[in-house]
Amino acid sequence: HHSYSSLFLVFAVTVRVDGKIGIDYSLVAPPRATAQYLDLDLKGEFYSLAHRSTVPFSPLPLAFPSDHDRMVYFGASSYFFNTAGIAYHEAGALVFEITEAMIPKEAGFKLDTSVFSAFIPQLEEMYPNMPMKFRLSAPTAPFLTIGPGGISFQPIVDAQAYVILPDSSLAPLFLLSLVRNVSAVINERSGRIVGSLDVGRYRGEQPLAGQSIAGAVSVRMMQSIMNYLTSRVVLPRLNARLNEGWRLPMPNRIQLSNVLVKFYQ
Repeated sequence: HHSYSSLFLVFAVTVRVDGKIGIDYSLVAPPRATAQYLDLDLKGEFYSLAHRSTVPFSPLPLAFPSDHDRMVYFGASSYFFNTAGIAYHEAGALVFEITEAMIPKEAGFKLDTSVFSAFIPQLEEMYPNMPMKFRLSAPTAPFLTIGPGGISFQPIVDAQAYVILPDSSLAPLFLLSLVRNVSAVINERSGRIVGSLDVGRYRGEQPLAGQSIAGAVSVRMMQSIMNYLTSRVVLPRLNARLNEGWRLPMPNRIQLSNVLVKFYQ
């Protein structure tokens, strides 16, 4: 007579994040079992549900710590997070509009041409006291790096300013290309990877050639306004989404406890 023992791990190969994004957690190699541990290599790749394209870079090798003090180790390289950036960019999700209704009351100003006419004099003549809106978009997917201090990246953001005409149509005013230092903190909660962003100050550039009908913009004033708008309007919305997190490929009915998160080069 022979006795057999079996271990069944059941987890989703793909996880639907929302209506636009999914995560591929399929195995990329056969599981490796020893007397001490079971090792699984999963793809860990975000993709757009509408159009899945080839990722333009290769996964980085993962080397786990040599200790075996904990029951489960889960590692993710920058490939995991950078494919998220590509997927969200391809899905058109890295676009944010800032309107008057989003400006906090304590800001003390309205999002209209009277605010900007101080450093764009032409606005007062062309569009006096008319409402405005900003459309922030990323021309390319953000590319982040992971180091012992955490996650960091420098996204490029195009900030297109519009004036809202009486018939609700939009007239473009100027386009600024902005670069900002961003750091991210990653943690685990209820079987999900969650995160939050912290931003440095914007470094602005002059309006792109041919993209401004309002003349030269005072970059310093624009930096101050964009710092405020992104910190008080865009960042809270981004962090609310990151706080929802993404599901880890955990077996059914398994809960993690006493979680320790570490960053490595």
